Amino acid sequence: MENLQKDLINYLENATRSVQEILFVPTTVHPVWEDNAEILTLANQQILQPAGILPNEEILAFIGMHAQTIFTGTRDSVGFLITNLRVLIQTDYSVIGKAETAQSTSFTKRQNVDDIVPSIWEDFIKKNQLSIPGEQLSGMQTALKNVLDLVLPSLQQLSSLPDEILKSTNVNDRIRDLGLQPALKSYAQDEKKLKKFAEKYNLSNIQFGIVDKPFFGGVYGLVITKEGIVSRDSMEDSFASSWQEIRNEPAKIGEKNDVILAGGKRHVIPTFQTESASNLIILINELANGEVSLEFKNQIE
Repeated sequence: MENLQKDLINYLENATRSVQEILFVPTTVHPVWEDNAEILTLANQQILQPAGILPNEEILAFIGMHAQTIFTGTRDSVGFLITNLRVLIQTDYSVIGKAETAQSTSFTKRQNVDDIVPSIWEDFIKKNQLSIPGEQLSGMQTALKNVLDLVLPSLQQLSSLPDEILKSTNVNDRIRDLGLQPALKSYAQDEKKLKKFAEKYNLSNIQFGIVDKPFFGGVYGLVITKEGIVSRDSMEDSFASSWQEIRNEPAKIGEKNDVILAGGKRHVIPTFQTESASNLIILINELANGEVSLEFKNQIE
């Protein structure tokens, strides 16, 4: 690991200016920025910690920049945080409230840099909302490829990486893997809204929900229970699909991005959560097929 860190510092010192401006590694002297250590600390606090630090995880590099909120002056890290276990991709930044949790790609022994870089970069470009000048964007793409060319083979030689990433079978871990934490909340996390939903439709054992409550009107959206899923659109009746019904007719996207067809029923999620629909469908089908376990607790007293 020490040799890898030296290689990263050497790359930074000899890189082009466009790369030096957006690359940060643990070093005492940065060729461009005096606040290198502060930038890495922010990346740790804003990207790694919210995603959950894995055992023995260490930051190797941050490739990116900051989005600054005019009203508060707060700086939010946007870009790629590379550790000894994965790449975390942060495209969201906070204007009001918290930024969404970063997506991640874990390293394995069998990966090839040329295979993973295009998908990581494409994911960033697709979701990024920050206006980044062309030269800096090009520098980020170059740095991502070159840094991973140094990092991945070195980590693979250390034999510390798994042969493959096994899919989580616990629902909480799977929600994290699918990046659904910002949208799909547990009963405890969104108790006020989910309790109202449960009381209105006489439901017990709500485990998770992706719901909203407008100023006028009742709670609407979709919840996951012991028996299956239940949803209602604003000002409409509720519909329920059991896990057996979903096994027979798996969940899929409907005629609109906020509509999920599952178990022969038409279910809805809040319109501002449509980006979560595809991964929510994956989770629903995995729960129905028993691929992911849902530990039911008596959450409603």
